[in-house]
Amino acid sequence: MQAWPKTTRERRWKHGAGWELSLVLLALITLAGCQGISGASKQQTTSTTPTPPAPPTPPTPPSQKATLLGLHILSTATPWPSIGFTGFRLCDTETRWAQIEKSPGVYDFRTLDGWLAELYAHNTATVIYTFGQVPPWASSNPNDAACDYASWAGAGGCDLPTDINPDGSGTDQSWVNFVTALVQHVNDPTYRQTHAHIQYWEPWNEFFRNNFVTTYNWAPISLRATYAQMVRMSEDLRCIVTGTGSVNRNPCTLTPIDSTAKILSPSDFGQDCCGLENTFQNFLYCNGTGKNAPIPGSQCTTGSRGSAVSDVINSHFYTGGFPPEDLATNVQKYKALLNATDLAKPLFSDEGGWAGNSEVSDPDIQASWLARYYLIGWSSGLAQMYWYAYDSTEFGTLWTPRDGLTKAGVAYGQIYNWIADSTLTTPCAAKGTVWTCGLTLADGTAAQAIWDTSQTCTDGRCTTSTQNVSSAFTNFQDITGTNTPVTNGTVAIGIKPILLKPSAP
Repeated sequence: MQAWPKTTRERRWKHGAGWELSLVLLALITLAGCQGISGASKQQTTSTTPTPPAPPTPPTPPSQKATLLGLHILSTATPWPSIGFTGFRLCDTETRWAQIEKSPGVYDFRTLDGWLAELYAHNTATVIYTFGQVPPWASSNPNDAACDYASWAGAGGCDLPTDINPDGSGTDQSWVNFVTALVQHVNDPTYRQTHAHIQYWEPWNEFFRNNFVTTYNWAPISLRATYAQMVRMSEDLRCIVTGTGSVNRNPCTLTPIDSTAKILSPSDFGQDCCGLENTFQNFLYCNGTGKNAPIPGSQCTTGSRGSAVSDVINSHFYTGGFPPEDLATNVQKYKALLNATDLAKPLFSDEGGWAGNSEVSDPDIQASWLARYYLIGWSSGLAQMYWYAYDSTEFGTLWTPRDGLTKAGVAYGQIYNWIADSTLTTPCAAKGTVWTCGLTLADGTAAQAIWDTSQTCTDGRCTTSTQNVSSAFTNFQDITGTNTPVTNGTVAIGIKPILLKPSAP
């Protein structure tokens, strides 16, 4: 794999490793995400396609204010998390196109059914399905070893079928047939009584890893597709699911299968690197100029059709190797590319975290990093953030079979408790190295998250500074959930956020 380019920003590392290793690890997460790192293999059986339904009333979800915190869980063997979360992304779950439609028109839904039944049983509020990996029988180049999954799950998964042309024309029938069968299956009214509802559909994972739209030498490739092809596939998806929009400028005339569902833009990568703003901007508008101009042959002829097809704007905000406070800058750079219509839409990071565990290796720093990442993402206006990954052994690990929850896993649960049913009243901001975020808790009382980025942790020992606090705060809670009285109007603050409150619960 070629290392990412050297920029001033990319040389700023907080925790040790050189920039080349850090960037390689960040690149690795892009291929690890949605590649089933540790998903357990599961027996599958053939299902028939049901009649399109009128959906039943789903179980009552947790408060929608808590939907910021989502997870990736990779293995069905992992015990269900004890920490709170409300969103789940079906990625790295052995539910890709190639794993469901193993031969034309024969759909093996058992693995997907198992996940959705589990999510229903645990009352998961939001579910995203992410498309990826063209089946070998449909691939235009089934021997392509440069694609995602090629080394262990089959080559050719990044090469579209021949029934969709580079300019977006053609029947797109292979894609249409799969999308139709899948969406009908998961929206059968009887099925929905025992299986979670997929509210969000992501047309493809990490479209930017694509030599048709960027000159950067990504390896492996997620998809070889022009802008016109990706927009066309997204339009077909939207038309099939919701019965709305247009397909190649022709009005959609299909009966909706799920008129409440939302279509995400195909995920970009929220880093200031490698032409990523280019692919993000041009999928939506095809209006990039200068360094963001569409490259020759990328068929950026779709104007704002990418924007029109997207109910949610989506990216992958990894900041491994950088302080998580940098997330605020990254989000703002992506927001600056959006028009007024898209700024009004929800902005998701449906995959993100610190990336490789070697990027943030100290367990206390991991706990601090995660807490700061979610507070900054909340403050920056992200509507949903899906951590990658709860049970991974390599990336953003929150739980292990041997030890259970890591310190970061405990912090995730505590941040969920702080944010659920709370309102952000004052955006997170720094005064020197001390960051604060103002909250109103569920019971209406004011609280404040606070931390000091000049402090650190090493080998179980964390440094602190003394900070004067308002007399309104008589207690603070740390990211393990421990409550401590405030004494003499001062608290010791470190790199781990604490929550100042009027009293202990």
